[in-house]
Amino acid sequence: MFTGTHINYYFTCPRKLWLFHRSIQCEQESDLVKIGKIYHEDLDEIIIDNIKIDMMKKGKIWEVKKSIKNRRASIYQVLYYLYVLKQKGIETSGIIKYKENNRKEEVVLTEEKEREMLKILDEINEIVNGEVPECINKKICKKCSYYELCYV
Repeated sequence: MFTGTHINYYFTCPRKLWLFHRSIQCEQESDLVKIGKIYHEDLDEIIIDNIKIDMMKKGKIWEVKKSIKNRRASIYQVLYYLYVLKQKGIETSGIIKYKENNRKEEVVLTEEKEREMLKILDEINEIVNGEVPECINKKICKKCSYYELCYV
C-alpha cells in the first residue's frame, strides 16, 4: 500500500519515488519541508491506514500545500486519499489550500479519475519494484533534498 507521498513523488521524479519507497529520506534538513511542518502544526491530522489527511472540515478532506507549483502532484495526492476512502465506503470530495496565495481548489474523484488512479498505482508499483530510475536532469533537481544522491 502506498502513501500520499508516493503519489506526489510519482509526479515529481521517479528516482525520488524509488528512493523514498526504500526508506531513503533526505528531507529532514530541507527548508521547504520545515516550512511545510510549520503550516501543518495546527491541523488535526487524520491517519487512515497509511494515508495522513491534513484535516476534515464540513465532510470534506483538506490538504494544505505551500504553493501551487506542483499542482498536478497535489491534485493526485488528494485523489488518492479520496480513492482510499471510497474503498472504505466513504465518498466525499477534497479541498487543496495553497498557503502562498490563499487559493482553494476543490478535487472530486470521478469515475475517469478513479480509472486513471488505478493506472498510476500500477505504474508506481512498476517503478518501486524495478531498477533505480535515471536522474531526470530538470531545473527542480537543484532544490531537491535528494540532489546529492543523484548528482554528487
